[in-house]
Amino acid sequence: MGFQQSAHEAAMYRRGSARSVLLVGVYVDDLIIAGADAGEVEKFKAAMKQRFDMSDLRLLSFYLGIEVHQDAGGITLRQAHYAKRILELGGMEGCNPVHTPMEEKLKLSRDSEAEEIDPTHYCWLVGSLRYLVHTWRDLAFAVGYVS
Repeated sequence: MGFQQSAHEAAMYRRGSARSVLLVGVYVDDLIIAGADAGEVEKFKAAMKQRFDMSDLRLLSFYLGIEVHQDAGGITLRQAHYAKRILELGGMEGCNPVHTPMEEKLKLSRDSEAEEIDPTHYCWLVGSLRYLVHTWRDLAFAVGYVS
């Protein structure tokens, strides 16, 4: 269909230029379609529906744990539900919010007298936090530190 695969991201494809550029992101059997010209987007979706059994879910609202809000002012990405779930699974659903995500003098030590935790659960929580950094950049240092 005239698309070129991105040299930087294997699951991203591009067709056209300037005002008629069309971008398609592929994840398993889901597509994210973006374009400056709504007519081009609709033509592409019609062509895909002729070739494949495809559902059009309209504007993207949720993708891979990321909430997507689109309006005239732009696109906002959030992971509020995902963050709440991490707090629940980490046993911190009643925690107090803070302005900075980490104390300045946090020191991790093998000689701690704190209750031992399951290392698999810890790794899972850290991995989950790493995914959360996609929309909450202010967590990046703290998550990198505990990683």
